Amino acid sequence: MTVHIPASQFTRFEVRPLTPTIGAELLGLDLSQDLDDAMIADIRAALLVHKVVFFRDQNIDRAQHLAFARRFGPLEIHPATPRDQPDPEVLRIAHGPNSRGVENNWHSDVTWRAEPSLGSILRAIELPEVGGDTLFSDMYAAYDALSPAMQAFVCTLEAEHDIARVFAKRLNQDIEKLHEKFPVQTHPVVRTHPETGRRGLYVNTGFTTRILGLSKKESDWLLDH
Repeated sequence: MTVHIPASQFTRFEVRPLTPTIGAELLGLDLSQDLDDAMIADIRAALLVHKVVFFRDQNIDRAQHLAFARRFGPLEIHPATPRDQPDPEVLRIAHGPNSRGVENNWHSDVTWRAEPSLGSILRAIELPEVGGDTLFSDMYAAYDALSPAMQAFVCTLEAEHDIARVFAKRLNQDIEKLHEKFPVQTHPVVRTHPETGRRGLYVNTGFTTRILGLSKKESDWLLDH
């Protein structure tokens, strides 16, 4: 089943698209307030249409950030979160002149989980005047841009996703012990969204190690492609 959501349905906030295929600002919302269920449903519907949404100039604290996130489902705890942190559901990322970002590659969060999360809700606290952008890629559009023959081929494939590829070194953990907690997972190369019915590529440079059933040379080429 494919769900089509007209932009005109959003009457309680303004939707301002940022690119032709992905991203929109949702204007006229105050996330510090207790939003009703209908508003949360509209925000989720806007997310389905635009894939990533932005809320500008919000004055919220950590508790309000968590309360808003919980309206979309249970929250996970990332293994990179310090154990003694008061709110383990929040993963704090801080960088500056002496700490370069290590997240600067194309990835989809936690694809190494058996059931990856719906998404992430980022709250920017301090940003540079120039740069510091977080970029997003439309994997629906990436799939749609493939030839029909390639689409048919990749829909038959599965790929492995491995937490150790990134986090063994970052967490200073032995790979085998890390895999005891988080075994290598297999996901389809093309996933169909259960709510919209749209197909998108589900591989990334961060955690996808290989495509099953192909030689290493073929797998490397296809992932690079």
